[in-house]
Amino acid sequence: MLSRWNKLKRLQKSGLAFCTLLMSAVILVACGGGGGDSSSTSSSSSTGETTLVTAVNGSSNVTCDKGVQCIGALFRFVTSIPGTLSIASTSWTNTSTNIITISQIPFVDGSNAATVYDSQGSVFDTLTNPILDVPGFSGQGSRIFIGNGLPSTKMGTFPVQSGTAAYSYYAALPGGTNPATNQTYATSADIGISAYPLISAVPLNPVATGFYPIESLIVGITLTGAAWHVEKANDSSSNYYSPVNALPMDACFGHPYNQQYHYHGYSWKCFPNQGTTGQSPVFGFALDGFPITGPRAADGHEMTNDELDICHGTTSVITMPDGTSKNTYHYVLNREYPYSVGCFRGKVNYDQALGPPGPNPYMKEGATYPLGAYPP
Repeated sequence: MLSRWNKLKRLQKSGLAFCTLLMSAVILVACGGGGGDSSSTSSSSSTGETTLVTAVNGSSNVTCDKGVQCIGALFRFVTSIPGTLSIASTSWTNTSTNIITISQIPFVDGSNAATVYDSQGSVFDTLTNPILDVPGFSGQGSRIFIGNGLPSTKMGTFPVQSGTAAYSYYAALPGGTNPATNQTYATSADIGISAYPLISAVPLNPVATGFYPIESLIVGITLTGAAWHVEKANDSSSNYYSPVNALPMDACFGHPYNQQYHYHGYSWKCFPNQGTTGQSPVFGFALDGFPITGPRAADGHEMTNDELDICHGTTSVITMPDGTSKNTYHYVLNREYPYSVGCFRGKVNYDQALGPPGPNPYMKEGATYPLGAYPP
């Protein structure tokens, strides 16, 4: 517990104004004295994908089904996401087959450690508490993530530099206003990377109760210390696309939004300790508490969308980060859209999963979410 307390103190010293958030997390952990698990920063073993499958032009943003990612009414109201996705005619995308050729993507330059963006580097820990429940999830315990949002994987150079191959794509997109700082960006090319308070509490032993549309920008937390975002990106005309289809990212398929670095698509190529045979490990957790694993099944083959349910997951025995085996529902990262979470199999307490209770300008982007499990 001492080492984790020291990590919390390091976060507080980083200059981020979130002492109250940290204390909330400390109280949540201290009430039950749970153990925890942490991610490794050792080198990754890439699965070596050469192509990805993007979303079909006109696929639904509303209906939960295979090969799509469904967004709920609350989030659609805030973001004005249309009913369907478009497909961008980029040099790396065959719009007839929906195939993305990875070698043709003009990735954002740079391969920077977290210390380039914050002197503390990547700060992250995962704590578990089988006694203290997330509100709305009686008897399920809690899994708590605490960090500064900067991953242990390398990041590209952001803001995107003028004259680089990726610059024109970012310069053509709206930048928006950062709710945490009120800074307005002329274009997406102007957005850099900063540390921020990543604090999330999800059920430790979640229960699958339905197929629920996603109501937030963030869909899960990786064990490398960053977030996965929804696979949606808008242009200046309010059309929405699969981000991997429309926009080059860095080599780990990440980039910042409002200074917050996050992952998309084939990000798992950079995750550590993948192995080469058997069941892929757990790489993180969705906001409903279910694990997110790599693409390999127990027999070592890479699972396709045809083998997964409409939320992009399945049920099988997997090895949890603490080394125990568990027969559980889990989402599967693979090379086919939506790549990670298509919808949620469990209900979500967005108020707790996206930071401590109440609005915050970081993970919640200032939005107010309903208390307790959602949908009610």
